[in-house]
Amino acid sequence: MRRATITLIAATLLCATGAAPQEDPDIAAILKQIKGKEDRPASEVFHNVKLLQDLSATRLLRTMDGFNRALGTSCDYCHVDDRWEADDKRPKRAAREMLVMTRGINEQLGKMTEIDESEASVQCVTCHRAHVKPAEGIR
Repeated sequence: MRRATITLIAATLLCATGAAPQEDPDIAAILKQIKGKEDRPASEVFHNVKLLQDLSATRLLRTMDGFNRALGTSCDYCHVDDRWEADDKRPKRAAREMLVMTRGINEQLGKMTEIDESEASVQCVTCHRAHVKPAEGIR
């Protein structure tokens, strides 16, 4: 399961384009706020981290930025500005469900015997392709 999570995160971070990504201003501001705590577990630095608690605080922020790129959104799509821990917005709650679903799919892929599981994984961008609704990204 840990390998599937790492694969998901790595693929998500690389999903947007081949160009160097622009730093999201919200991410940059939060990185400044947590200076000195970047390498601590996300669950120690941020409130209400229910999944990905073991990632470093910086890795969690980079992962969230990857989710933004995969869905073509920004932080405020899921989060209440200045109340990042709030679960007020449905997209934030849905993102947690989608992460659990993606982990489950990747676990199943890992159990399959007739595919090369080392190359088989799904991540947000697999379906979303920079659109909130997955079907909008299908061409």
